[in-house]
Amino acid sequence: MKGYHFLMRLAHLINTLARFSKQLAALFVQLGVQATIGFIRNTLTGPWLDPQEVEQRLQRPFRLSLL
Repeated sequence: MKGYHFLMRLAHLINTLARFSKQLAALFVQLGVQATIGFIRNTLTGPWLDPQEVEQRLQRPFRLSLL
């Protein structure tokens, strides 16, 4: 049962994303389940964001513009 909690959290993430994204459903159709899960995992754990830049942006005041 080791890793079960991680899998449940991952499933919850995918379900939440799927509820709000038509593109995610298309990605599952295009890539398949395992490849899509791998893509999401690599995206979330990959070095895509610079921690220092993220910290600087979080320190700035947030401004929401509604059009």
